[in-house]
Amino acid sequence: MNYALLASLCLIISGGGEVETSNLKFKQVKKWQINLPNESWTNIEDSIAIGNGFVVNSTEFKLEIDTNADERPDTDIKGSGGDALLRGKREDGSKFSYAIRVRPGGNGWQYACAGLMSAKVNGVNVSLIDQNNNGIWNEVGTDAIIVGKGNSASYLSEIVNLDGELFTLNASENGDIVSVTPYEGESGVFNVVDGYNSQGKLTSAVFSSTDSKFSFELSGAKKGMIVPAGEYELTRASVNKGAENVTIRQGSMKTISIESGKVNELAWGGPLRLDFKTDRTDSETITVQVPRFYGNAEEEYYDFMPGGKSPKIIATDKESGKEVWSGKFCES
Repeated sequence: MNYALLASLCLIISGGGEVETSNLKFKQVKKWQINLPNESWTNIEDSIAIGNGFVVNSTEFKLEIDTNADERPDTDIKGSGGDALLRGKREDGSKFSYAIRVRPGGNGWQYACAGLMSAKVNGVNVSLIDQNNNGIWNEVGTDAIIVGKGNSASYLSEIVNLDGELFTLNASENGDIVSVTPYEGESGVFNVVDGYNSQGKLTSAVFSSTDSKFSFELSGAKKGMIVPAGEYELTRASVNKGAENVTIRQGSMKTISIESGKVNELAWGGPLRLDFKTDRTDSETITVQVPRFYGNAEEEYYDFMPGGKSPKIIATDKESGKEVWSGKFCES
């Protein structure tokens, strides 16, 4: 049992403390390797709708972007995509910067946020991410946040864990100011690392409360993390081994109750269970659906990279047990 964490729980429940305010600065990320809980791309039409908008001229093979809000395109994106730094003014006249990644997609081009609003908050690195690409940085349960030095983000949460203590977090719409106050509610320790069974490394593990108010990235919390008590579910996780990677989602996993004042551990991971369905269309034809893979807690594994080998499908005679056909899926 982690007595240090339990001692911290007693301090959190007792509560009390003052507001701390931090000013965040914008940072463009040119080599985007951040794991987001729900990455989204926005279709580009007549303009990029950030601030008062940035006009574009779009063709099948090239996107021209006005990056300084003077309504004259000055930057070209070609081929498989690229990045751009937008600079403009808000309605109140204040200046801002916003970085985007651009790729072909939909019926033309798409963009996604490629920047962070960052600062040290209570001595801990905190970065906000506009995950839905609308220029607003403080949408709880929609935008994203990185706490610490890693590259895996959770959803933006009303409560954050800063160096082992819980704080209520409020961010400005522009993402330039964050304030925190000590959290005064009930909390428990949530450990998803010790009970994870795999030959690979857990590189992200985002769990969120069922009301979407709280979200935490737990893969780096080897001894568990203090979180508000309540009901949680898996948002997204990933496992890496060398060049191999797999993504994990809720699947059939039940919600997890984090009890106040207790260490709550999750047993999940391998061995995996393969589940598939068959459909007999006539006496000669059986269709086998692509299988799904589930872990010990019924979490689902998908998007295996690179693609794995297909399991072998064997059809046998019911009476004799003799193999009458075998084959494989086109992909796995």
